[in-house]
Amino acid sequence: MSEGKKWEEMTWQERREARFQRWLEAPDVKFVSREAERLYKERVMRFIKAIKLEEPDRVPVMLPTGNFPAYWGGITFRTLMYDYKKGHEVWKKYMEEFGDMDIFGGPSFVPCGRLAEALPSVQQKLPGLGLPEDAPMNQFVEGEYMLADEYDYYMLDPSDYNIRVMLPRTSPVFKPFAKLPPLRSLQGTSLVAVMTDPEIRDVLKKLMSLTDEYEKWQKASKEINDYILARGYPSLWGGALLIGAPFDHFADALRGTKGIVMDMYRQPKKIHEAMERWLELNIKTVIKNFPMTSNPICIMPLHKGDDAFMSDRQFEEFYWPYLRRLLMAMVEEGLVPMPFAEGAYNRRLRQIADTPKSAIVWWFDQTDMKEAKRIIGDICCIAGNVPSSLMMTGTPQQVKEYSRRLIEDCGPGGGFILAGGAHVDKGDIANFKAMMDAAKEYGKYPIRRSGK
Repeated sequence: MSEGKKWEEMTWQERREARFQRWLEAPDVKFVSREAERLYKERVMRFIKAIKLEEPDRVPVMLPTGNFPAYWGGITFRTLMYDYKKGHEVWKKYMEEFGDMDIFGGPSFVPCGRLAEALPSVQQKLPGLGLPEDAPMNQFVEGEYMLADEYDYYMLDPSDYNIRVMLPRTSPVFKPFAKLPPLRSLQGTSLVAVMTDPEIRDVLKKLMSLTDEYEKWQKASKEINDYILARGYPSLWGGALLIGAPFDHFADALRGTKGIVMDMYRQPKKIHEAMERWLELNIKTVIKNFPMTSNPICIMPLHKGDDAFMSDRQFEEFYWPYLRRLLMAMVEEGLVPMPFAEGAYNRRLRQIADTPKSAIVWWFDQTDMKEAKRIIGDICCIAGNVPSSLMMTGTPQQVKEYSRRLIEDCGPGGGFILAGGAHVDKGDIANFKAMMDAAKEYGKYPIRRSGK
């Protein structure tokens, strides 16, 4: 803590510094050697300085690794879902082949296949479970899962709504939960009474039968991540809050694209009321209680805020005010929000500049990076945006040249992280090495233009 201050007495900068120190010191990591520990701290400091709009030794790199190592190593996403040992083997093989990199995470959000089979959901398709077995990733299925007249019910008690309405509606296993009484009425003997229903008892038995598999899946994930950290590679996922924009919560998971667009015109007041309720609950219960994790970066995928989905006026009314309040609540707790702006945010740049200096890291997908540097580069660290198409189909020389231009446009003065526009599952490992080589060759500070 800063100079013995209590957490509530600290500024957001002091709280962030405390979280940065925890990330840098890595007290829970058992490094395999002093050299691994040295490299770990060097890599973490590279990112910390970039976030603070300072110049590190060189531009840091977030390779768009995704689940590329699986396909490079001859296995599939489906294999990762079931065979944890094979997943570990191929990740270790990839690390040995690649060598030096700044950040490397384990398998990216790979669900447990056996749990997915046992608890199917209409909201998710997976390889072999709704998708072809060789599909490269899972797929969320949008739909109007919350009806247009259910905003008031949701706002009254979101937990009750999720358990007694959404789960039965989206997963056949949980249909008996529709018979539950309001959750707020369950206490003492009433809990026992609920379990006298054989269908509800069967659901609970099924859940209990899956706990061993869940623990095995969690243990396997921890093992590979511990292996990676021990060898000196920090992770960006340690502090992942995995919480998105309030508007996206309703547009993605509840109302769907068609439903939310109709609501924006027919009942905009309900959307505003629901987002207020959602914000209040998440700030009080999640963000205010966020623990001191292995790193403070919170990656936040954004889906409906890009230039193509809504007008500037709608972005200003429905999207940015609520997202900004969420970001600021996270900043106040010393966290580092990293919104991943999917699509293009070219028309949004001046609006999203309204945040404290060095508080936010914007990871861009298809945004004009030169413009992003010009408009918000003195306010926010920016990351991006080597195209996935280039990483998958281009040559190493093309990838290196594209990366060089990004570095020269966005790197001067600090505050830039070279990253992919999105994760890549298939491609040429030589392209990943070319992206890393570009940072080492062209990204050393002070950055100079090559004249090409």
